[in-house]
This record gives sequence, C-alpha cells and structure tokens, in this order.
Amino acid sequence: MLRSGPLYTPAWVHRLRRNVASHLGDHRFVCLSDTEIAGVETIPLQHGWPGWWSIIECFRPGLFHGRVLYLDLADLVVKSLDPFFDGEGFRIARAPLVPPPTHGRFASGLMAFDAGDTEIYDRFAPRADEVMKRLHGDQEWIEEVRPTAATFDQGLTAGFRGECVAGPPKDARVIFVHGRPKPHEITADWFRELWDA
Repeated sequence: MLRSGPLYTPAWVHRLRRNVASHLGDHRFVCLSDTEIAGVETIPLQHGWPGWWSIIECFRPGLFHGRVLYLDLADLVVKSLDPFFDGEGFRIARAPLVPPPTHGRFASGLMAFDAGDTEIYDRFAPRADEVMKRLHGDQEWIEEVRPTAATFDQGLTAGFRGECVAGPPKDARVIFVHGRPKPHEITADWFRELWDA
C-alpha cells in the first residue's frame, strides 16, 4: 500500500516488487495507492484514511482471488516467501520482540488471508473516525477484530533493530524495519546490499 508523501514514493513500490520477484514464483503483484505507479498494477485507494490506516483497504471486497499476502513497503524479503502461503484463513506476523511492542502484539506489515475475508474492512469503514480517535493504528484494530488470530512462526520474521545487527537470523525470511532507522537510513553493508538489489 502506498499513500504518497514526502518519504514513501513509487520507487519504494518498485523496490518491493523486485524484492518479492526474487523470492516468489508466479504471482500477481498489486499496490493499493492514491497515485498511479508506472509499470505496477495499481488499485486506487477509496478512502482518505491517513497513513497506516489505509492498510485496512486491502480487505475491501472484490479486490483479489485466492490467497493474498500483504507486505509493507519497509519489509525486506531475504528468503522464499512460500511458507507464508501455507494454510488458510487469516494469519499475521507477531510484533518484533525487541524493542518490546508498545501497540499490541501484531505486526500488520505481513499478513496472509483468503480473498473474500472482508470483516476487518467491513467493521471499520462505517466507524473509521471513531476507531482512529480511539486506537493508535491499524494493528490495534486488527487485534481488536481478530484477538485470537493465528500468527506466523516467529522464526520466519525478524525485527531489524533487535535481531539483525550482524545480519538476518538464519531462518528469517522477512525482516521488519519498524521505527527508526528507516530502511534508507540503515548503513549496515549486508542490509544495503539486499535492499538496493
């Protein structure tokens, strides 16, 4: 999802598309956005929900078919994404453990769900203003709607700040870059080589 602004631009989408293509076989790469992105299938955002709240639009009815994997623009894929397509139903990443999560136990930067699972959107859209005033972000809303959601195995993901100083853990497939530094601010050689590929 790209809500355009001074930091996130179409270049971030192109980087993620290249990164995903290196670690996933035949797939459909789509970006929900408030701007056209040359060379990328783009689905227009319909609401003016700010920042990360727009992630909820990926659950809008009628957008997809089959199994859907959502990745955040600040995610770095380092190994095959195939394990994230295993199973069925809604699954979400756990929040990185270091530093300790402050806004719930889920990380919405990586989710898998079956097309047609629209509850998260359907319950949010009619009361978006109220929810956005009450909660910090989309992750807290998802936890409220799906408090017992299945999560991916912790070893499949890692948070850059607490778990990847010397490189990605050997079993990690997706690295979350949450908080600061942002991906473009990270100077670690291993990260730069993978991020800029």
